[in-house]
Amino acid sequence: MSVNVTFTVPTKDCALGRSIGDDPQTRIEIDRVVPTGDTVIPFFWLLNGESDDFASSAQCEPAIDQINIVDRVDDGVLLSARWNHEAAGTLRGIVQNDGTLLEARANSVEWHFSVRFADGDRATAFTQFCRENEIPISLTRVSTSADRRLDPLGDMTPEQREAMAVAYRAGYFDEPRRITLDELAAKFDISPRAVAGRLRRGQAKLIEGTGLADGSRPKQA
Repeated sequence: MSVNVTFTVPTKDCALGRSIGDDPQTRIEIDRVVPTGDTVIPFFWLLNGESDDFASSAQCEPAIDQINIVDRVDDGVLLSARWNHEAAGTLRGIVQNDGTLLEARANSVEWHFSVRFADGDRATAFTQFCRENEIPISLTRVSTSADRRLDPLGDMTPEQREAMAVAYRAGYFDEPRRITLDELAAKFDISPRAVAGRLRRGQAKLIEGTGLADGSRPKQA
């Protein structure tokens, strides 16, 4: 039975996090993680921050071999970072235990991670990896696939719940739509890309919670 683990890590205890600085408006959102041999390459968004200063600071971290700017948008940049294969950080612990990164975001205070493991043994091995490598994680939620079906909204963040609810009431999911993504973003005073990300991750967690993601079929009447 799959297990979702939600946890936080102080920003200062992560290589990418230390490069954020103290600006409370600057954020990081990891887009995806690509394991390549013994190297981990995350693609991530830096939002509302100075990209050149961030990249220069991150490049000085021993855990990071290389960092590149991939694309630029109005409110941030997409970057990729190649991890030192000897670095034993949070992402390597996730990859080594075959975890699927559902969400990872950071501000100047802490990282928030949501990871799905194939079973409880993998989840336990990940937490043991963190203890052995002195990674100060704080567990906030552990749920099984059975738990998520009882409460399919349980793994959503408050921001994702709000975005889904407001989008539904405003007619974003109607056909034809009664509100555009730009208009929806204006309600939250964030970028269209940011609100689209909240909706996408919220929908993914809702689908996972209903059991559709693992091929479960609805019961016949």
